[in-house]
Amino acid sequence: MKKLMIGLGAVAALALAGCVAPVGPTISNGVMGGIVTDHVAPAGYNIDNGVKADRCGRATAQGIVLFTTGDNSINAAMKNGGISKVHHVDVEMLNIFNVYSRVTTVVWGE
Repeated sequence: MKKLMIGLGAVAALALAGCVAPVGPTISNGVMGGIVTDHVAPAGYNIDNGVKADRCGRATAQGIVLFTTGDNSINAAMKNGGISKVHHVDVEMLNIFNVYSRVTTVVWGE
């Protein structure tokens, strides 16, 4: 019985710890839900007021348990939006129970 309880405790700890957590600049801002995180935040880069924010490019990476895929780099978002000059960068984050995670980099510029 003792081994069963220890085993269940270990499984519960692993399930609650999760394997897929969003890693990005907004985590340090203290915005992370215990069960679900779904928010948009600035990526912490300075806004260039000399550049118009009339185009938007997005790049997404996502993961389920131990598997992740995608390219959510600023360069990929710029390429997807046809952007050569950056006004500002936002990050959209979704995390459900640390089992499913999606991070999208949104670049605004011209």
